[in-house]
Amino acid sequence: MRRLSKAGLGLLGVTALLLTQATPAHADHAGEAADIVGIGSDTIQYAGNFLADGDYLGNPGFNASGGRVLNFDATGDANGKLTAGAGVVLRGGTVPVTRPNGSGGGITFLNNSDKGATHKVQFVRMSRPPSKGEDDTAVANGWGGLHCYQMALDGLKIAVSNLAATNAGTNGISKADLTQIFSATGTIRNWGQVTGWNGPAAAANTPIVPILPPSTSGTEQFFIQQLGLSEAQVRSDVQRAEEHDPSAIQNNANAIAPFSTARVVMIHNGYFNNGTPVATDPVKLLSAGFSATRPVYIVVRQSEVNQKWNKDLFAPGGFMSQSFLAQPLIEDAAGFTYQYADAGLCHTA
Repeated sequence: MRRLSKAGLGLLGVTALLLTQATPAHADHAGEAADIVGIGSDTIQYAGNFLADGDYLGNPGFNASGGRVLNFDATGDANGKLTAGAGVVLRGGTVPVTRPNGSGGGITFLNNSDKGATHKVQFVRMSRPPSKGEDDTAVANGWGGLHCYQMALDGLKIAVSNLAATNAGTNGISKADLTQIFSATGTIRNWGQVTGWNGPAAAANTPIVPILPPSTSGTEQFFIQQLGLSEAQVRSDVQRAEEHDPSAIQNNANAIAPFSTARVVMIHNGYFNNGTPVATDPVKLLSAGFSATRPVYIVVRQSEVNQKWNKDLFAPGGFMSQSFLAQPLIEDAAGFTYQYADAGLCHTA
């Protein structure tokens, strides 16, 4: 099996110790009384699955030693495609809820819908740090705030089609030009308006098709912040698709979208094609222009950091902190660069 190394992409990555179903989200098994349940980010869900149950390369995960962590994927599709409105039973004996999708969806569920004495969820996967408002809500809930454990770093670049001949050219798109493309008041709408564009001359007046993940996505929130935009400033006609899903991009010569470098590694290595690499990767990342690196996190209630499950899993000395256990699952299988840190109360200002 040909494999694309993370170093070859210049990416950094993430992962972490999480959790459950190595065969992501299908007929999910509801959490039982002693199980550790997690939700949230699409970006790091597979790393969580591998760290829980082992990976497709044969590396064992945390649950092999007798633990039971259930890492519910962001969508109801094992290939990471959007299943709008899909329900899930997070804890046995409770009713179905809409599957929390993304960093924002996960932390909103934790803060607003999981305040009972018995929690359905113990941790949230986040591809951005919690906001101060989210942390303030956790304080108001009596939890002392939100505690972050950094799993790794992930790269973020602009993806274009690799099946249709993209009109993007090879010079990349700068952050400044992306701001003009994605902004409601931006001045760049066609390829010929992009600074330094060297695509096909016939496409100069062809509209660019900008794609973003859902607004609950940590990737979406991180990306627009990088561009200096708020949610209200994003153009209303931007297309929305599940984050890091190539299907919205791969057949459209004019499509662009922010995309995880780690996810490209998994696509290239055939994870989403029965373990067999495809002849041609469906998307490619522009090597020039916009590029960013971001840490990704496991977030727990501050009031629970001293509980045994957290010490075994996420805290210093736990499974995720031990590189000889976690790094093979994170880097070889999930495409991230392992970089563990106890980030404490890490909310943004």
